[in-house]
Amino acid sequence: MNITNKDVVLGWTAAIAVAVIWGVTGVVSKPLSMAVDPMTLVFFRYVTAVIGLSIIFFFTSRSKSLSKDLGGSLKIDKKDIVKIALCGIIGQGAFSLFNFLSLSHIGATENGVIQGMQPFATVFFGMLFMNFRMNKMQWGAFIASALCIYAMSVGPTNSIEGGTPLLGYVFVTCSMLSLAWTAHLRASLADKYGSVVSMLYQYISVAVTGFFVVMAMGLDLSQIFIILDSPLLLGLLIFLGTGISGGSYLIQLYSFKRIGVEKATMALNLMPLVGYVVAVLTLGEQMELSKTIIVSLIVVALYMFTKCETKPEAKAEVGSDIDKDSQTLKTQKA
Repeated sequence: MNITNKDVVLGWTAAIAVAVIWGVTGVVSKPLSMAVDPMTLVFFRYVTAVIGLSIIFFFTSRSKSLSKDLGGSLKIDKKDIVKIALCGIIGQGAFSLFNFLSLSHIGATENGVIQGMQPFATVFFGMLFMNFRMNKMQWGAFIASALCIYAMSVGPTNSIEGGTPLLGYVFVTCSMLSLAWTAHLRASLADKYGSVVSMLYQYISVAVTGFFVVMAMGLDLSQIFIILDSPLLLGLLIFLGTGISGGSYLIQLYSFKRIGVEKATMALNLMPLVGYVVAVLTLGEQMELSKTIIVSLIVVALYMFTKCETKPEAKAEVGSDIDKDSQTLKTQKA
């Protein structure tokens, strides 16, 4: 396939669009988490995601070129059912639950910055279980980012009425680790079945589990009317379930085809900056000089971390939940 300059421009546009879509996850989730309790919201999100991804699968499975990467059959091996359920319940369900919980204590800016640490956490789990190694430049990028995170935690934080910032940081860290811990397993499942098929089953496992948890906890499913009665909340839920957890797969696949996995993945390093800017513009969160510098430094550190990767590039999984399953050793989002 001959790649023209126009293809390159469109490829980078698509890659940046994915970074924007995944970067605004915290901003999109914030109003929803303020209106509906976190556990019920998890259930609503993944029911919406199942519907959205089912529609996407209906069309992509009929295309030979798309089904090759996204999956063309819903058949799976019985031995993989537990793996899929684990990735769904932990990598998606726990990720979203802790993410929603954190937004009751910290701003979308702080949430987005911690979620942007996915590449580091993913490689750390790879070091523990898959013999991956970080080089000196990557260690330097990690240490710099860790110092930036500490500076942000002790610096000016968007105050949430009745919230406890420290608890918010704990929740969002658990969210980020839930996604990173399952990253390699999710990538292997996407390799085997296609990213849309593997994620569809993961979303189904979360939706089913979420329903039983909501029932067991006696939570109120009629909260859906709070969302249905608000065009804004309904739009945000649809975007969260079908845009962030669905349509972004196709956009990212397009960018992979035009500029390659490596370059397309690099664009995801913009996510913390995107989340920060959008949170300031739409949610009225604080724009502090110190915070702007910290977020910018983290973006640079993330770039250096992925740029200096010395291991052979693993086969990418299209998409993420953010989610975010773009590459085994790189940014994972949702």
